Amino acid sequence: MLFLYGKFTNRIGGPSAAKCDGCNVLFNDGINAHELAYRNEKINEQQTDNGLLALEQKGVLQNIESNDFYTVQDFSHSKPLLLSKAVLFLDKLSRTYQENCINAHLTYIPFEISSATRSRNSVGKLQKENNNAIENSPHLRGKTFDVSYAAFGGNSAQLKLFVDALSQLKKQNRCYVKYERNGCLHITAN
Repeated sequence: MLFLYGKFTNRIGGPSAAKCDGCNVLFNDGINAHELAYRNEKINEQQTDNGLLALEQKGVLQNIESNDFYTVQDFSHSKPLLLSKAVLFLDKLSRTYQENCINAHLTYIPFEISSATRSRNSVGKLQKENNNAIENSPHLRGKTFDVSYAAFGGNSAQLKLFVDALSQLKKQNRCYVKYERNGCLHITAN
């Protein structure tokens, strides 16, 4: 049974529109925790975006696109590409969040992916604009993406259901998550 909002094309709110209450406590995995996810599976860091696109052509990385479950922003510093394990995790996250919405009798609002895999060059450009950007970014390895909690806007009930779904998967050791004050949750599939 699908209980969908439908195709989602507009942002629900701006960065100051939503607060992720308690997320700083729930989601405090540091860089070392995220690194654990890359022990057995990762891509080699690519110097340029063309290197990432070559990995997509070889089938190493998969393109992610907006659908009924999540939207993919137009990225300026990353490519909408992930390893298959991260794509499978996105599907599981979507289904878990959807089940939470069904159980709460609330409309499913797709979550918004604000970043995915980066090249060394794109990390360098981002470091000039964003204090959160680090040289050894997990975004370089193919299993990390960001979800905008700010995009839930005034829909705090749906945000809570999404956070509950993500927290449940984190407790199952399926991901590592870092809350960021800039409006996103930094997620690495495990």
